[in-house]
Amino acid sequence: MARANPDPVLPDLLIPGLDVVFCGTAPGAVSAARGAYYAHPQNKFWRALYAAGLTPRLLSPPEFTLLPAFGIGLTDIAKHVWGMDKDLPSQSLGRAAIEALCARIANVRPR
Repeated sequence: MARANPDPVLPDLLIPGLDVVFCGTAPGAVSAARGAYYAHPQNKFWRALYAAGLTPRLLSPPEFTLLPAFGIGLTDIAKHVWGMDKDLPSQSLGRAAIEALCARIANVRPR
């Protein structure tokens, strides 16, 4: 079940000049509990980044803050809830959330 949080569940990892920004819908339960993006042990995100040559070594979820050094940013559409996409409140992925996402990304102007 999705849970609401007054603060962002995970911080945006957005700085000016990024080469790529990966955007999820909302953190899953494991990521929210561990305070790290793509933290579920079965998630292949970190292995895919390394296999694609986007990182010089295989990173682990707690190392997500290192990604901007490699030109990679992370964010989510829904910043204040976590859980399975099907359980998220509809407004958490609605027009206001999309507009806020677009503004956050435009503010850092990725390449």
